[in-house]
Amino acid sequence: MIEEKKAKEENKEERLQLLEEPIKVRDIIYLNILSLEGKAWAYMDLVVHPETQKHKKDIEEAKLAIDTIDILYKTVEQQLSPEQKKDIQTRLTNLRLNFAK
Repeated sequence: MIEEKKAKEENKEERLQLLEEPIKVRDIIYLNILSLEGKAWAYMDLVVHPETQKHKKDIEEAKLAIDTIDILYKTVEQQLSPEQKKDIQTRLTNLRLNFAK
C-alpha cells in the first residue's frame, strides 16, 4: 500500500513537470543566440567568463560566436516575432561595434 502511494506521487510529480506543447526549435535557437552572445562578450574580454570567473581574451572565439549568431539569426528570422528580430539585431550590432574597437 505504501509503495503504491509512493508510485502515484512520483507519477504526479512527473506529470507536473511536463509541458503542454513541445519546445519549438526557433525558441531553442533563440536561447542559443543569447548563450553565444554571452560567450562573445566574454571572449572580447568585456565580461568575465561565467565558468571560471576570469578574464580571457580570444578574438577568434569572439568572432566565431558573432558569426554563428548571424547564421542562426538568418536561419530563423522569418519565424521570429518583430520584437525578437529587433532584439537580436540590436544585440548583433552591439557585438559588432564592440568587436571592431
